[in-house]
Amino acid sequence: MRKKLMIMLALVGLALGLIGWGATAVFMDSGSVTASISVGTMGITLTSTTPGAIVVNTGNQGTHTVTCPVTAIQSSAPDSAPCSFVVTNNGTMPIPTVHVAVAGPAAPFTDALGAQTDVFLAVGEHHTYAGGIAWPELSNPQLGMSTSVTYTVTATA
Repeated sequence: MRKKLMIMLALVGLALGLIGWGATAVFMDSGSVTASISVGTMGITLTSTTPGAIVVNTGNQGTHTVTCPVTAIQSSAPDSAPCSFVVTNNGTMPIPTVHVAVAGPAAPFTDALGAQTDVFLAVGEHHTYAGGIAWPELSNPQLGMSTSVTYTVTATA
């Protein structure tokens, strides 16, 4: 019995010893990273030469708005009221994304600017938007109406 136990232990030891042969692992670690960091100020300014346009600049960063009103429409003929505005990068670094969102006007009036793609502005560069309000033929109850459209401009790095 002792002999069997010793043979069995020897075989188990031999099996365990052979399992480890040829099994090796090598771990290597290396890598590199490059980061580009822009330092400066980001800022935009809105301007408009459209009569009655209300421009609100909220400092270098944040949300800026231009509200374009149309007051007391007196003709039922289809028409429009153009309202342009300019976004200028007055910061010291490029602005990768300038976004314009639209609020208003109520039907039957429509925004004349339409959907805009975001734009890139280099330092000192500007972009002009030709917006405003358009309307179809109006009925008598709509005469004398007033409406407005507000463009909200945001800049993100």
